[in-house]
Amino acid sequence: MNAPDSFQAAAELRPAERRGHDIFAARILIADDDALSCRLLAGILRRQNFTNFRFASGGYAALEQCEAYQPDLVLLDIQMPDLGGLEVCQRLRARPRFIDVPILAQTATFDRDEMGILFAAGASDFLSKPINPSELVSRVTLHLERRVLLRELRDYRERTSQELEAARRMQFELLPSTEDQQRLASAAGLRIGSCCRPSSEIGGDLWGVLPIDRGSFGVFLADFAGHGVTAALNTFRLHALIHEHKRLHADPSKLLAMLNDRLVRMLSPGQFATFLYVVIEPSANRLRFASAGAPPLIVSLGHEPGAVLAAHSGLPLGVVPGAQYELRQCGFAPDSRVLMFSDGLSEFPDERGERIGDAGLCDAVAACATGVSPFQVIDRVCGAAGIGELDALHDDMTIVCIDRQSAAVELACQTCKLVAEQPTAPARCDLESLPQERARSC
Repeated sequence: MNAPDSFQAAAELRPAERRGHDIFAARILIADDDALSCRLLAGILRRQNFTNFRFASGGYAALEQCEAYQPDLVLLDIQMPDLGGLEVCQRLRARPRFIDVPILAQTATFDRDEMGILFAAGASDFLSKPINPSELVSRVTLHLERRVLLRELRDYRERTSQELEAARRMQFELLPSTEDQQRLASAAGLRIGSCCRPSSEIGGDLWGVLPIDRGSFGVFLADFAGHGVTAALNTFRLHALIHEHKRLHADPSKLLAMLNDRLVRMLSPGQFATFLYVVIEPSANRLRFASAGAPPLIVSLGHEPGAVLAAHSGLPLGVVPGAQYELRQCGFAPDSRVLMFSDGLSEFPDERGERIGDAGLCDAVAACATGVSPFQVIDRVCGAAGIGELDALHDDMTIVCIDRQSAAVELACQTCKLVAEQPTAPARCDLESLPQERARSC
């Protein structure tokens, strides 16, 4: 096949390919005060299988037809007696539903300054008069194909947005409800506050509370590498694994070892998670915890000045099979508080591009008075890190703050006294659920 034959074959195949885009049924409005020009343009396009036309004999008629006909493309003559094509263009672009409708301006003059004004008014393209049939067909086809593709892209983005929103709601439902948080915390004489903000619609952070026995519970915080869909799907996997092995909830080191071995087999190369698990035992005045590459705990110990970084870190989960994790513990006397966080908090750059770091967060926690609530601590820590409520995040961010207020323990003791005064109930104090010092006072 020689070159001219090849070109002819390609030209014959092109309409069949375009037919898949369904551009031949597109609504085309031809606005021209010359009836002969309207028939000529329509005749050229009909020979190429375009079938759907409307006509307007002037500028005002063109605006009316646009509202009634909702064209997919407008062929607009610039020189019309009642309302010029330039103003028609401007008025159409001022209406949101016509913001992306292709407008092909027909003009008998070709001046660069005039072309600049024409495009500034909103024209998509122009056709020089007298009209060249092949140029007309090519430009109409091009702009209609682009419109179909833009519509498909818009539909795809809308569908994707809806699916991401559904995934975001599902991921949010993995987090402990406010009621569950407060129920577990108050049963142990504690207060709890939390903040979880993904950097996009869905993220790779996950945290939760695990009831263990009366008066103690576990808190975990996971942060998968990256963010977005892949990281979010991994949080669902991890959530299922954690709740599948309830017998390990009281032993942080064994729980982490199990999760690591399971994730090594499940995750693709390059995927991993940092993980921190803390068992809070007010009756023993202590925290027991194990870490898999997570940021350190920040612990403020009762009325002792300052706060400390309980830093201990093993390998992240999902990297090496058979990894072991050391069990650590620290004190948790009355009026203590503990802060757990993902690295999105300490690595957030402030207005000067500086990061607060773990030590800076520790100072921010130490500056909070004993009576400040967990939510107030979180607000102050975020403020110290330069994170505002409306700031866009570069990484997912999760913060959990738990404190042990003397007032809450004293209230529990008062409850014991009230129970003792009821004639139908035996006088008892649940010594296991209260700190030893307060239990003795009961």
